Amino acid sequence: MGKRMPSFKSIEAFVVVARALSFTEAASALHLTVPAVSRRIKSLETELGVSLFHRKPRALQLTEAGESYLSHLAPAIETIRHASDRVRGHSHGHSLKVSLPASLAANWLVPRLPSFHAKHRGIQIELQSMNGCADLDASEADLAVWPGTGDWPGLRAQRLLDMDAYPVCGADFLGAGQPLRSLDDLLQCPLLGIAGQEDFWPEWLRAAGVVGPARVQQVFDNFHLLYQAAASGLGVALGVDVIVGPYLDASQLVRPFDVSFRLTKGYYVVCRSGDWTQRPIGTFRQWLMTQAGGSKTGSN
Repeated sequence: MGKRMPSFKSIEAFVVVARALSFTEAASALHLTVPAVSRRIKSLETELGVSLFHRKPRALQLTEAGESYLSHLAPAIETIRHASDRVRGHSHGHSLKVSLPASLAANWLVPRLPSFHAKHRGIQIELQSMNGCADLDASEADLAVWPGTGDWPGLRAQRLLDMDAYPVCGADFLGAGQPLRSLDDLLQCPLLGIAGQEDFWPEWLRAAGVVGPARVQQVFDNFHLLYQAAASGLGVALGVDVIVGPYLDASQLVRPFDVSFRLTKGYYVVCRSGDWTQRPIGTFRQWLMTQAGGSKTGSN
């Protein structure tokens, strides 16, 4: 007989940790403590005789052996997941759970959904607000639209929407004597930011040729609160074009400058590699790309 197969619990822990690159997020997804997850990974490494992760003070990184192991395990895990769904009688072919930021869902996706349902009446779409954790397994989503650079280990991603951005504020803010005659004046204004995207303002100011530190005075955990704060006169926010449109149309916000720059990050369609072309995921993914203006490069 061959060597005994490692514990499935240890394998499951490895896949979740490898995708999240975080023991804390993996522990939350698995409903375990961080030490318990760490013990499972250590036990697996001992049994395999290799290190699967580089453990750094503030980061976790897959070793070459870990990357190879994940590439072979991920399809097997998905096979098990699909088999379990079929045994449970899960109607995977007619129901789709999609995870995405609430702001993108409300301002971009939901207005377009009637056209999808008109063409695909047999597919039900369940929208789930993104909880900040880029983990399909934890969210139990079939497909996601996430902001980022498209690099999620063990998953396949395709750039859906660019983030074209420009300053926005309330009309009263301009009328209160705030100096916004040139882009350089932004350095003297209270800037409003979005949690988890601390690089947005510095990147935008560099692209605009503005030299100096960004004075981000308040940060909000979603775009709706961010734009409401800007509309209330608390400062200047960075308007992401695909989200901020309704606030401009309703005259809640105005653009003090007619200038826009594209941020490095974008919104990506993300799913498990084995699901990329499977219905209904492949059908919905292709429809999303059409809605975004045609097929884009950037798939990995």
